[in-house]
Amino acid sequence: MNADIRALLFDLDGTVYRGTDAVPGAADFIRELPGRGIRALFVTNRANRSAAAVAEHLNALGIACVADDVITAAEVAAAAVRGKKVFMIGETALADALRDCDVTLSGRGQPVDAVVIGFDRDITLEKCVTATRAVLDGAQLIATNPDVLVNREDGITPGNGAFVAIVETATGQRATVMGKPQPAIVELALQRAGISADQAVMIGDNLATDIAAGAAAGARTALILTGVSSRADAAEFDPAPTWVVADYEALSAALLP
Repeated sequence: MNADIRALLFDLDGTVYRGTDAVPGAADFIRELPGRGIRALFVTNRANRSAAAVAEHLNALGIACVADDVITAAEVAAAAVRGKKVFMIGETALADALRDCDVTLSGRGQPVDAVVIGFDRDITLEKCVTATRAVLDGAQLIATNPDVLVNREDGITPGNGAFVAIVETATGQRATVMGKPQPAIVELALQRAGISADQAVMIGDNLATDIAAGAAAGARTALILTGVSSRADAAEFDPAPTWVVADYEALSAALLP
């Protein structure tokens, strides 16, 4: 075993589960960690579910988890606009996180300090128009995450990054990203675990978000080939992941021999 590992930080979509179903081997692998003195934390770019809802889902898959084990991009984004007026594209979980940070949610035509875009299954042209006009009027553009694609149980679907790109293209402004690949969300997980970056491994299926974020935070990284990125992608990616594994059996052999 890598005796210095005290926590494993897991991406969720495409890594631990696809939609409502667990990735094969994930639950068994994660259940083994407490007996080895390793904490599991879950770091997700999804902003449309609360930490409590994610924990409930994981428990239903046989993975023991409490809300404090889950760090969402919504939490990081909300902290960045604390106390401000915001136009939001997103769902209830993001709205709740923003309100928890004393954010005033504003509607069409109202002056705002920032536009925050999270995944929204009810995205409309009207929402994009309102966001575009607000940014052109000087509002800061913030994205919970840049994931262009999401791997669901029924296959690949456009992700939040695709929505953000609409407003970026229309305004000529680049969004400030709060989730992965920026390191802040990983750093929050490390802080919550009370460990340093060299005592953690970030595990995910997406080189551009999971692996990049882990490396930026100073952690070792493991790409698991259960989702977006391939072994060929990994061979060309900088920074290279510390490990590239096909599945959870191979991950166990690499980290828990």
